[in-house]
Amino acid sequence: MAKWIGYFGLLLLALLWGTMVPTVAHLLQRWDPYFLAAFRYIGALPVMWAALILLEQRQPVAGSGGDWRVWPLGVIGIGCYATLYTIGVYHCHPVTAAILSATSPAVAAIVDRIVWKIPVDRRMLPAIALAIIGSALATIHFGPGDMFDFRGGEILMVTAFACWSWYSTAAQRWCRGWSQLRITTVTMTTGGVGLAVIFAVAALSGVAQFPPPSPESAKDILILAWMTIVLVALGVYLWNFGVKRTGVVVASLYLNLVPVVSISIFAIAGTPPSLMQIVGGVLVIAGIAMSELQMLKAKRTDPALDAAHLS
Repeated sequence: MAKWIGYFGLLLLALLWGTMVPTVAHLLQRWDPYFLAAFRYIGALPVMWAALILLEQRQPVAGSGGDWRVWPLGVIGIGCYATLYTIGVYHCHPVTAAILSATSPAVAAIVDRIVWKIPVDRRMLPAIALAIIGSALATIHFGPGDMFDFRGGEILMVTAFACWSWYSTAAQRWCRGWSQLRITTVTMTTGGVGLAVIFAVAALSGVAQFPPPSPESAKDILILAWMTIVLVALGVYLWNFGVKRTGVVVASLYLNLVPVVSISIFAIAGTPPSLMQIVGGVLVIAGIAMSELQMLKAKRTDPALDAAHLS
């Protein structure tokens, strides 16, 4: 029963995170990416701290493995990720941005190899190859102007995924003994400080608008609340909830639904994908799914593999 509850939580998470790119793209029409990057995580902090205090009230905030390293974890893993991701969506075709969100497992494998000297699992090679080919195809544009609809944000988004991948591995290594809720809350706090500094520098240099404009309507307030409370605070909880009950390999499979949901939302809203975007998206998702299914089969024969992913 616990696993089935975990499956439901992961399915709900994929549906929720599928609204991330459409939500950010909509909010960028009124607010600059620096403000949204900061607000996205700082706005979620009260909810995260309330949950941490409620669920772990008898445990001190300080713990083994954290120390000063929560600062690079927060600044690089949260601050740089959120800023680069939001600016990337701003300078990218929204459908292409949705497709790129499926490449994060492939990016993670490459980052682990470069930074942590973890050998790339051969089962991930098809995913990496198809992710590169599919992402390139998604930028092809048949019509007036340049053949490739490359806007620069694509590189920023991939770099953002690299920052997040580094954070995901470093946090587990540097904060051993902490719960996932505690790691997330503490690093989101240091990341919030970094995001506030980035926004302040951008505002002082004239790149970001200060003060940021007020919401025009209750709809804007609801969408901002959706981004912070649901997509960030609740989303992280559902991820940890699902991973605990099903394992990280199974949980990763559900994230392949995220770009499908995002592209469907854009299509309903009047921005249907082009043929090449569909082909590129199918290649990316197929490559990731094929690799993860092979890893899932390997996990069934050797359960220790999944424990290695979580360590």
